[in-house]
Amino acid sequence: MNTEYAVISPSNPEYPEGLRSILADTQLYVIGNLGLLGKRAIGICGSREASPEAQDYAFKFGREAANKGFVVVSGYARGVDRQAHRGALEAGGATIAVLPEGINYFRLVRELKPLVDLGRNFLAISMFDPDAVWKSWQAMERNKVIVALSMSLFVVEARARGGTINAAMECVRQKKSLWAIAYSKELAGREGNRKLLQASAIPLKRQSDLRKALEESASKPVEEVSQLALNLL
Repeated sequence: MNTEYAVISPSNPEYPEGLRSILADTQLYVIGNLGLLGKRAIGICGSREASPEAQDYAFKFGREAANKGFVVVSGYARGVDRQAHRGALEAGGATIAVLPEGINYFRLVRELKPLVDLGRNFLAISMFDPDAVWKSWQAMERNKVIVALSMSLFVVEARARGGTINAAMECVRQKKSLWAIAYSKELAGREGNRKLLQASAIPLKRQSDLRKALEESASKPVEEVSQLALNLL
């Protein structure tokens, strides 16, 4: 992508406060509207191989969050992530894409390109060297950023193991509230949702639950979060 990136060091006032203790001296590489870093935000995550139902949920969640004034933070992967980004943008809101590779590999994907105004409603952010190629450990590591930038994390569809469960674990480590869709039908690829709900993640059974979640306090009491961590770890 021809757009030049900016570098934000931890000494920069624009460096997100929630990342200072988590990333230590790590620089951030960004393209887009830096002002989004200071806005209220929620994280949405889920499988790259998500079911059509899950992708529809992700789009609706992104749209609803944007309608409530939240920036939507996600990982820019195909499936759940991109549908969450798209939902926020189509609602006239804004979104932050946390990349699992270097910023020089960032490209606007086809389904988002018509909706993105880099100076207004979109920010791409990477914690890795600008020329770093995609690696699985980086996809896991960037979950720290997704969670740190978010008040709460919403799990749309998760396998029993993988990046989405890793994001949920990071959520409880950072003592943020964790929500997961409680599906009426058990299908392959949703085992992680059941695991999270059994460990006391807050269930989302219908879209009205999301509205309630966005309206109430984003933080669970520390003792409840700690119990969730014990159940997961």
